[in-house]
Amino acid sequence: MSLVRAQEYTFATLAGSAGQSGTDNGTGNGARFNYPTGVAADNAGNAYVADGDNHTIRKVTPGGVVTTLAGSPGNSGTNDGTGSAARFLAPRKLAVDSAGTVYVADTGNATIRQITPGGVVTTLAGSPLNYGTNDGTGSAAQFTNPTGVGVDSAGNVYVADTGNHTIRKVTPAGVVTTLAGSPLNYGTNDGTGSAARFFYPFGLGLDAADNVYVADTANNTIRKVTPAGVVTTLAGLPGYNGTNDGTSSAARFNSPYGLAVDTAANVYVADSFSHTIRKMTPAGVVTTIAGSPLTTGSNDGPGSVAQFNSPRGVAVDTAGSVYVTDSLNHTIRIGRPPPPIIVASSLALANGRFSFTIQSLPGNAVEIHASPDLSNWTSIATLTNLTGTASFTDPATNFQRRFYRLRQL
Repeated sequence: MSLVRAQEYTFATLAGSAGQSGTDNGTGNGARFNYPTGVAADNAGNAYVADGDNHTIRKVTPGGVVTTLAGSPGNSGTNDGTGSAARFLAPRKLAVDSAGTVYVADTGNATIRQITPGGVVTTLAGSPLNYGTNDGTGSAAQFTNPTGVGVDSAGNVYVADTGNHTIRKVTPAGVVTTLAGSPLNYGTNDGTGSAARFFYPFGLGLDAADNVYVADTANNTIRKVTPAGVVTTLAGLPGYNGTNDGTSSAARFNSPYGLAVDTAANVYVADSFSHTIRKMTPAGVVTTIAGSPLTTGSNDGPGSVAQFNSPRGVAVDTAGSVYVTDSLNHTIRIGRPPPPIIVASSLALANGRFSFTIQSLPGNAVEIHASPDLSNWTSIATLTNLTGTASFTDPATNFQRRFYRLRQL
């Protein structure tokens, strides 16, 4: 018997009120955002939001409680400082590491900022309001409208330097180098380092092997950059937009803007102008997990019942929940995957015992129940820390019939 997870996610509004912009902290629909564009999730299920037009970084708890971590609503600037004493200018994307440090692409300031869990803001690299292409250390480095940002396990920060059409790397000491692309030279070429070309890349994310996945927005493609700077195109066809699901170059995107990667190297994409959320497997198979292509709205619900209006940011947590900044709705949405379901018949072994395979997102735990009649259920096992697939053999033997179900913990 095989237990698999369906692709359809059910989305709900975690915080904000559709069509209502503002600056208010609060809970659920009592909070307000103003064109939120980036989102990241920590290990505790908190979401951090780049609230772009409010020039602030917000925090949303799993219960939907919204607070302002740093910045002052409506007040832009370049100041480092703590909490409301810090200033940003149109921050667009962010990332969070395992220690809870938040890294911000402070787009309007052309800098990369970092925020401690206590709200202390410092500038890691770049010089405020000084746009350019220079590699270098700290304020000697320059960016042009940096938008996407991600962080690896060693604390290196990767940046989609949008206006320069490049992918940059920033060490914890603030040393900036260009990993791939050629400054101010856009294009579609795959290749290594400066031989590769991008066209206004906006979003990026990293897998466990420190490969960087890029939403190459104006090319309508998803790219991959290895730690050595080797660039390949994983999905989409440069110069062609659309909404088609499919594999690799048969898939189409329409201004993919936000991107996130889960622990199994599945890639999630906020396909902004399609108003959908897409998922790409490691094999390059692209599906639409929520939203209806080219249809705007604010509906919560499963799959195509859910509606978005220019989603710009996407994140995924260790439980497989997907967070979306639904930018023109001024809301933060959360999509939860369905539990695994039984779809195939049992396999009888020679000793009269049954064995089956569970497929689940890494890190999940499931409790397995058995019943002789679909009415009386008994818990027979709990499997924890699943790595994606797990085999299970029923300890009971020599029964005439046996039904199984599982509960995701």
